[in-house]
Amino acid sequence: MNELVILETAYRLFTIQGIQLFTMDEIASRLAISKKTLYRFFTSRQHLVQQVCQLVADDYSQAMETAENGKADNLQRVLGFMAANVAFCKKISFTFFADLQKHYPAEYLNLTTTLNAITEQRLLGVLEQGIVEGVFRGSLHPKLVVTILLQHIKRDFEFAAELVNDYSKDEVFRQAMYLFLYGIIAPNALPQLENELKQYSLSNRAAHTEERNNITQQFN
Repeated sequence: MNELVILETAYRLFTIQGIQLFTMDEIASRLAISKKTLYRFFTSRQHLVQQVCQLVADDYSQAMETAENGKADNLQRVLGFMAANVAFCKKISFTFFADLQKHYPAEYLNLTTTLNAITEQRLLGVLEQGIVEGVFRGSLHPKLVVTILLQHIKRDFEFAAELVNDYSKDEVFRQAMYLFLYGIIAPNALPQLENELKQYSLSNRAAHTEERNNITQQFN
């Protein structure tokens, strides 16, 4: 048993089901190790939570970097960022953040500040470049737009957590993305946006079909 295996297990448990369900005893039991072994790598549950938060931030940063790399233009980069945020909100449970905020407020503040900084750093430059290129509206204030978007993502994440089925969650994120994109797009770039969204929709549908087929095969 090594530190990475423990961390990856805690990451999976915390981000899917929340933190408070799992004591150090429970985590040790899940890993079939003694609590003494667990404490050799992580001195407390808070220490483990801190490391999980760092892993969450690293994963998000990597997803945003991947979303930017290889994109032909700034509109595609914005679409990539939005898609990365949707995937992140669907991957990390609201319960994880709720537990973090209630029981580990310092870690919650550090993580949310880090995630917001990653988004702002990447999106701000793309918006500024897109305004110069005429892709996004010249009347935009990029920093203010990013601040508003971050608040919307947080609220959409909380709202989607209250819904009971994944389709509804997808719809919440998709509609929120559309509202943002149509709000910042320059009129002359509207046809490009429509075409990109059509391609995105087809790609997203294909991904859902593949995922559904994989699940079906598992039960056949």
